[in-house]
Amino acid sequence: MNGLITLTAEQFLLFRSFIHRQTGIWTKDGKIALLSNRIRSRLRARTMTSFDDYYKLLNAGTDPDELARFIDAITTNETHFFRTPAHFDWFAGPFLDEMIARAAAGLREPALRVWSAACSSGEEAYSLAICLAENAARLPQWRLEVVGTDLCEPALARARLAAYGAKSMELVSSERRARHFSAAANGASWTLDPRVAGMCTFQRHNLLDPMPGPKFDCILIRNVLIYFDETSKPVALRHIIDALAPRGVLIAGTTDGAHDYLGDLERCSTFLYRKP
Repeated sequence: MNGLITLTAEQFLLFRSFIHRQTGIWTKDGKIALLSNRIRSRLRARTMTSFDDYYKLLNAGTDPDELARFIDAITTNETHFFRTPAHFDWFAGPFLDEMIARAAAGLREPALRVWSAACSSGEEAYSLAICLAENAARLPQWRLEVVGTDLCEPALARARLAAYGAKSMELVSSERRARHFSAAANGASWTLDPRVAGMCTFQRHNLLDPMPGPKFDCILIRNVLIYFDETSKPVALRHIIDALAPRGVLIAGTTDGAHDYLGDLERCSTFLYRKP
């Protein structure tokens, strides 16, 4: 790569602005080495030798496939099943208790729609589906749908495979592995039961755009908004709130700094907010 090691300060600013326009994510000044490393991986894949030429390619907008791969390279996609277990304990317990009671009283349809926003490779969405499968006896004839969205198409492709390695499975108990997964012959990966995976659909969505379709009873947006700046964060949260049904609930990451942008949502706990 002609001896290039890191982006110059000027190149860093160009790429940072481009990433912000495309995703709403703000790359901090101290991340120049990290961003350089991730862009170099794409230069090698394209057999290119110039940061400037690669920027011109992206900025021209003529190669959407490469844009998707670039976004995949520069966004953080590490996750695992049942990350922050207390959130899923609440979902499978008090939340479903309330939904079932309201349906029994004729106050809502026997249907549930959940959104895993910025779902990466799908572990969060599938964790929700596992919770629903484990409560199937309490939800007879209910219409159940979990929607996972992400900006990154390669991550969504991994999600649709529903096959995961050891790191993703760290918090999945042996009982749940036996009940909901089948192990590969070499024991290195696990594939989710198609009956559980079938509750989930995955689609590309940019949080800076409105979410189309019916409203959601529960939305999870966790440990994502921390990467957004003070310009893009309120835009993303406005679209998320708009996608909530009345009395719908939002689970936000405790480090995301969402509280100041949640309007008239009622704070129920450190991570839980309800729409009037």
